[in-house]
Amino acid sequence: MKRILVWDLPTRLFHWLLAIGFVVAFVIASTVRHKDASFPTHMLIGFVMAFMVLLRVVWGFAGTRYARFGSFLFGPRAVLGYLKGALGGRGDRHVGHNPGSSVAIWGILLSTLALVVTGVLKVTGTRAAGDIHGVFAYLFLAAVIAHVLGLALHTVRHRENIALSMISGKKDGEPAAAVASPRPVVALVFLVLVGLWGWRLSAGYDSATRRLVLPVVGAELQLGRAPGAARPASAHDDDHDDHDDHDDHDDHDDHD
Repeated sequence: MKRILVWDLPTRLFHWLLAIGFVVAFVIASTVRHKDASFPTHMLIGFVMAFMVLLRVVWGFAGTRYARFGSFLFGPRAVLGYLKGALGGRGDRHVGHNPGSSVAIWGILLSTLALVVTGVLKVTGTRAAGDIHGVFAYLFLAAVIAHVLGLALHTVRHRENIALSMISGKKDGEPAAAVASPRPVVALVFLVLVGLWGWRLSAGYDSATRRLVLPVVGAELQLGRAPGAARPASAHDDDHDDHDDHDDHDDHDDHD
């Protein structure tokens, strides 16, 4: 075997940009108060992540060999068999995604879309969506942790740093199994499209009113209550209002 190209550049860029986006959005949502001006940033990042997932869906059908969904579409029996073998020290080596990592990847892709859908439902008035949104955030986190643990187990068992392969794009394999090109032009198009989408989101967001006009569709979303605005009477803001009441009380105590 020799070092061969397995992961094309668009796949690697998607992998790392999605990871960074989730970490930043999760930290903001977990540490920043709802009434702070920076809180809606995690929602804007979520829209960028969802757009990247949609582009990844296209690449999942039109991409290179190991980027295609068909290369990591495994049934329950294959997944259970792989996990049993891996825990017993007999896990088979795969050039592309193995059955274990495929579960984490599907979970991450679906959780990203679910987070955006439930986030939109939350700000448009669906009260239960807030709790469901939080559940999917932790499901995403669980999938990431499982993925990292799987990478660590594979690295120890097979003495192969596959995390590094998502940077270089290369793994050990037979020359016939290699991907012909890293597809740099597609990678550039991916970055341009994501950049344009992010710019349009930023341009359509008014930080003073916390209102977002979604690009292309033109729909308007209220990403939280604007500073100084009257409290909304709709039920979907109850959680935010309770949090704001607590913050307001703390601010008053600090003043005293």
